[in-house]
Amino acid sequence: MEEIPESFTGKILFVCSGNSHGRCTAAIEEQARVLKGYGAEIHFFRIEGKGLMSYLSAIGKLRHYVDEHSFDLVHAHYGLSGMVARLSGAHPLVVSLMGSDVFGAWWLRLGVRIFTKFFWPLTIVKSEEMAAKVGVRKVKIIPNGVDMELFREKPKAEARQELEMGLNSSFVVLWPANPAREVKNVSLAQTAMERVEHSPCELKMVFDRPTEMMPLYYNAADVVLLTSKWEGSPNVVKEALACNTPVVSTPAGDVKKWLKNLEGCAICAPEPGEIAAGIDKALNHKGRINGRERIKELDNRNIIKRLFSVYAEVMNSPSQGIR
Repeated sequence: MEEIPESFTGKILFVCSGNSHGRCTAAIEEQARVLKGYGAEIHFFRIEGKGLMSYLSAIGKLRHYVDEHSFDLVHAHYGLSGMVARLSGAHPLVVSLMGSDVFGAWWLRLGVRIFTKFFWPLTIVKSEEMAAKVGVRKVKIIPNGVDMELFREKPKAEARQELEMGLNSSFVVLWPANPAREVKNVSLAQTAMERVEHSPCELKMVFDRPTEMMPLYYNAADVVLLTSKWEGSPNVVKEALACNTPVVSTPAGDVKKWLKNLEGCAICAPEPGEIAAGIDKALNHKGRINGRERIKELDNRNIIKRLFSVYAEVMNSPSQGIR
């Protein structure tokens, strides 16, 4: 059995979209933070602007940036960023697909499949569902990890007080997503809430909050709800489970793996009545669940070691440049 490295002290360049307030997404930033904690030196090349032309114009900029610096590894996140990295000649190269690049527009799915099969040295996906969708055998399945120290159980009353929610007796269903994103399916969440029998029951929408605050929201909630049409490996589900908070979800991404037969949780078809019944079932549980035990393998320390193994594999293989 191959030994998994305990640390990685190399210099890594993360390539990603920088349209999230001038930063990469929270999941990517969190991965960088954890890698730094294990000794890696992380740099960012953020692709700014939207549309295909923004990515095409980034190819030359990234080539110039890589030429001016010396990196041990380039790790691109999302399909378009991976294409930019490959076309710029960046190497050794690892590409992580995150979900929208696999389940989104047909032309992007086609491009991802072609690059995975022929051009990317190593591709990471977040779930078995994503691997099947890509349809290329050589992908590695490595879900995003969870900071088990940050995301942990805290008394509900204490969390609500810190968030200034008050100590009322209302049931709180947390919907941690951006309602402007169609894939998150906010209308399904709202319609389902109209059919929930427990009363009073409030749907609390939370998005764009600092990662450090999210454990308070999970612990303040009675149930965490996910109504997405599709996902890669939804972080909010795993983070809620780390806080031992019940979860009700559509069968998106790898949700079934983490929620199946977990008391106090429910996997529901994307239908308002079934989701409402799932919420009522979770509220009837009246307490915390054993979620933390279920996802213990997703502790960041375990996931990062698997990532180190991938890095070592790519760095020890012949150069993959196309200059």
